[in-house]
Amino acid sequence: MSDVHTWKCQRVGKWLKRVGFPQYVQSFTQEHKIDGMALLSLTEMDLRCPPLEIKVLGDIKRLMLAIRKLQRENQYHLAMTQRLENGTMTLKSREITRGHMSDFAESDGFSHSDDSSSENRVYIPTFKPEIWKTVISFIYVFLVFLVTAFVMVIVHDRVPDREKYPPLPDLFLDSVPRIPWAFVMCEVTGLVLCTIWSVVLLLHKHRFILMRRMFALTGTVFMLRCLTMLMTSLSVPGEHLECSGKLYGDFWTRLQRAFVIWSGLGMTLTGVHTCGDYMFSGHTVVLTLLNHFITEYTPRNMYYLH
Repeated sequence: MSDVHTWKCQRVGKWLKRVGFPQYVQSFTQEHKIDGMALLSLTEMDLRCPPLEIKVLGDIKRLMLAIRKLQRENQYHLAMTQRLENGTMTLKSREITRGHMSDFAESDGFSHSDDSSSENRVYIPTFKPEIWKTVISFIYVFLVFLVTAFVMVIVHDRVPDREKYPPLPDLFLDSVPRIPWAFVMCEVTGLVLCTIWSVVLLLHKHRFILMRRMFALTGTVFMLRCLTMLMTSLSVPGEHLECSGKLYGDFWTRLQRAFVIWSGLGMTLTGVHTCGDYMFSGHTVVLTLLNHFITEYTPRNMYYLH
């Protein structure tokens, strides 16, 4: 019976007769106007206390078992109608926390908690978009990207002399021939992942929540990357890289170059070429974050996408 929430009082009376409680039909349907939705929200305490105040303990227990069966079969409609003032919804009854409700909670992002009382509660959060938080997180990542671009200019000017500090040895890369198109392919892969993530955001129900999580995480990771680049000067990673330091002398020239890097998203595809930040790969950061967000916020059955 998955349509109990649509029952009228007369239908509730028929159900009471069918489960063996015809003596309560008048009290439920005529005196207290209990329809299907009200029936689903009843608890054992409601049956015991006024105004229903059923006197027979056996009737209370048996009727509550029958009601709990209806609640299990109609848990979604019950959850969607029982709103609390704090923005969450609660389902009472220990039975609802078991069986189907557990699967329902795991698959839809709902969470439940058990307490020591006789009636456990299932809390189902209502996710609010809170667009203002998304705007703040966007401003945060926007400013971080500007700072990152300026730091990349500073780091470029501090690239150690290659003659004095040659590239660090690498056990794997030194024994593998260089692939000229690999770096470009890395950026193309990033663009493909970015496109997929944009589609996920467009179609996702909680897109504003996902966006602010993305902005907050990306901004924080890139800010930490800025601090690392500033505090650590490493030689260029390979002989094939053409790097010449100290190109941007005065502050305004550096600021102009930072704007070029920022507007080009730091990609070689857009004509941006910098040194000093290769060992702190922003490309790796972006690829890792995009992969994380896509796999985390898409259905688990999208095996080929993952």
